[in-house]
Amino acid sequence: MLQKAVPVLPAINISVTIEFYKCKLGFTAKNFGNYAILKYHDVEIHLFMVDSKKKAEPASCYIFVDNVEDLYTDLGAKELIYPKGQLVKKPRGFKEFTIKDNNGNFIHFGQKS
Repeated sequence: MLQKAVPVLPAINISVTIEFYKCKLGFTAKNFGNYAILKYHDVEIHLFMVDSKKKAEPASCYIFVDNVEDLYTDLGAKELIYPKGQLVKKPRGFKEFTIKDNNGNFIHFGQKS
């Protein structure tokens, strides 16, 4: 049976990307050289290394949260919101916002309204 899905995002430099997720978002990480596993409580994101920006097609993932407004305030203070200033209520009943990591990947955060 299916148990869990984990996004696997491209990274040009695994070590620099780990630092981004650790310092900016509070993740812990295991670095395997050209692959990394990032964790924050029950959230997990994997990274794989690409050898150039030309080969790094941005990817995205969606993380469900329980207090989107507080997280929005916290990450907004770190100037991570993309595009700036947007916490939106979607027609499907979610309030959400997006950040862009240091590789151009989009991380969407949302909460059911």
